[in-house]
Amino acid sequence: MILIASAGLKEVFMKRWIIYLAWAWEILIGVLLITPGGVLCIACGFTVQAPGYIGRPATLVLGVLAIVLGAFGIANTAGMIKSGSAAGR
Repeated sequence: MILIASAGLKEVFMKRWIIYLAWAWEILIGVLLITPGGVLCIACGFTVQAPGYIGRPATLVLGVLAIVLGAFGIANTAGMIKSGSAAGR
């Protein structure tokens, strides 16, 4: 019985870390979007200027939005876990 309960607690603990990691990833993407060099092509390493590129101001707005969303998500998840209403509980 103790082993089963321990496995259940470990599973909930891992779910918490995955949730936090997902929100931290969202913040990291936002930070990468607002870097001074701009958005770089993964294949060639040059700044993206191709047709269809939404432009620097829009990229900055999306970056800031991603950071705010990630910070809000972490705060909201921490509040839910603290109150005991998180998924998996």
